[in-house]
Amino acid sequence: MIPMSPDVRRLVGDWAEQVDNRSLLYEKYALPKAWGVEDGGKLDNAGRWSVLRIVTRGSDLLRNDAERLRREAGGRNVQLHVRQRKERDAVVAEKMAKVAQFDRNFTQAANANATRFLADLSKSYSGRVVTFEATLGARLLVNLAGGVIENAGIALDRCFGLPFIPGSAVKGIARAQALWEIHDAQGEDKARLLRLAMLLFGYGANDLKPGGDFGWAGGAAAASRIADEIGNQDYKGCACFLPAYPTTPPELVVDMVNPHYPEYYRGRRAKAEDNESPIPNYFPAVEAGSSFGFAVLLNRFPKCDGVSADDLLNQARQWLERAVTRKGVGAKTAAGYGWFELGRKTAPSTQPATAGASSPPATIAAPTPPSSPADAFIAKWRGKLATTGNFAAALPELAALADDAELKRAFEAVIPENERRRFRKNNPYWQSFTSGRHGEAGKKILARLGLKLT
Repeated sequence: MIPMSPDVRRLVGDWAEQVDNRSLLYEKYALPKAWGVEDGGKLDNAGRWSVLRIVTRGSDLLRNDAERLRREAGGRNVQLHVRQRKERDAVVAEKMAKVAQFDRNFTQAANANATRFLADLSKSYSGRVVTFEATLGARLLVNLAGGVIENAGIALDRCFGLPFIPGSAVKGIARAQALWEIHDAQGEDKARLLRLAMLLFGYGANDLKPGGDFGWAGGAAAASRIADEIGNQDYKGCACFLPAYPTTPPELVVDMVNPHYPEYYRGRRAKAEDNESPIPNYFPAVEAGSSFGFAVLLNRFPKCDGVSADDLLNQARQWLERAVTRKGVGAKTAAGYGWFELGRKTAPSTQPATAGASSPPATIAAPTPPSSPADAFIAKWRGKLATTGNFAAALPELAALADDAELKRAFEAVIPENERRRFRKNNPYWQSFTSGRHGEAGKKILARLGLKLT
């Protein structure tokens, strides 16, 4: 059972089966690997089951695990200690599957409240706030490094148990976008953007030095000159970047990375060979398709000649919109996670929770269905082949594309560019591409494309 005090156990159940808040369930009632297991054994699936318990279809997946373990335990040549371990694990999986159902009406009310909050902000702080909605075009991983389970965190609201993007993350991606644009700008535009960024985000003395953020982006001399104009070498930014909450029902799914060569990556082997055992790592993710509301609020008007509130707000919005659509939010953005499309792409499923509340903003029509098998393949697998865990399912589908031109288009759309630049035999990515039960499909793809590993 889950470790907890007797009085809490009486309230929530031995396995926290009465808890319906994902945040509480994941942060306070995670299943330890070694708890209540005799002879110093471990529950190898503890981390995975703790993740499964909070995702949208988690109970079904846990019951499937329990059924599979019982089938394996009943095999003809299973040793006694293995049978006992699998039967024990099946019982644990079955217990973990018994979780109070998350109330969909509660979720919809939270989405409506988030939508109404954006409208109320615009009314209450007219001229001091910008808001917009954006829809996930890929899975979102946020706060992955936090949480009880190592490298399997997620930011969940304490009250609603719904995923959200912390304000610190929203500000961080906007600031990073601003720094790159300032660095690439020229002439007067560079000085203008640098001034706006320093006012919006704030700065410390170290930021102004040649090795500091603003010193690197706009030049240390220019940054110091603007700081003198503002009148302070340490300045608190005048913009508040608020947390982004979902405005349509989000779906939580379980994702994983599956290193095929753990010994090689740990430096214990000189070569990556196919006789190692993969060790999958599981973590929760927000599925593509849900919309989030973003807001930037000016908490005060800076005293700086030639800069208006509209200048600051418009620039903050541009930087944030370009950050979420081009760079992405959260972890693994280089692998295709965390990018957004502007606007709410799906029809709203609820009305505001209370009478007289503001109506949700107008929606954008849903994208048209894929027009070809290659388009369908790209839509399904874009951003999901940065690692090799999905090769077994994806490569046979890719090889099934009959037209060579469409095969090339799909290949270039889903295979990461950085891996295509490292097209070598000793690259573990391409070793996995042409080996295993999907290896023939991988070899067929490369042959049709006229590609040969060097």
